[in-house]
Amino acid sequence: MTTTLSAPQSARAIGLCCWLEQQAFALLGAWTTELRQAGPKLVMLELSDHAAWRAQRWYELLPTAPPGADALVLGTGELDALIATAREIDGADRALDRFTVAVSLLTLIERSVSALADRTTAVSGAAVLRIAGIIRSDLLADLDRCREVMSGLDAPPDSLLLDRFDQDLRRFDTASPLELLDRT
Repeated sequence: MTTTLSAPQSARAIGLCCWLEQQAFALLGAWTTELRQAGPKLVMLELSDHAAWRAQRWYELLPTAPPGADALVLGTGELDALIATAREIDGADRALDRFTVAVSLLTLIERSVSALADRTTAVSGAAVLRIAGIIRSDLLADLDRCREVMSGLDAPPDSLLLDRFDQDLRRFDTASPLELLDRT
């Protein structure tokens, strides 16, 4: 059974969703400059732009009273490790690896947004549910775009790196990142 988030827990969960999107923006944006093919490059740029837009939507929902919104936009150790592994993908010929990781990251974000919507408080519920619905639609469309690009890429993936990323990602197989907040 999922429990409803308290107002402070809700703010922290919104901050985590914002942080995840900020990390996606930075990661996907950096990868955009390294891709050679125009089609995948444009899709990666679009994914990065969408992550920035979604991060801003979450940020706008955060309380501005002290300590302020910036104090709530935080990740967790487990998520930091996941992002650090993803950043290790380098080289212009790693397009398939990048899109594979992008799909996993966007899926993780979508699960986090869904968990937040399921556990939102009565105080913030309407706004969170509205933004979560819009963001989930955007994420699902982005996932479709990633899969389209991946179907046209021929390069073999770097299985060692993807195995490490998958190992980090498996921590979230049965739980969303929001459940990490329950432990802190």
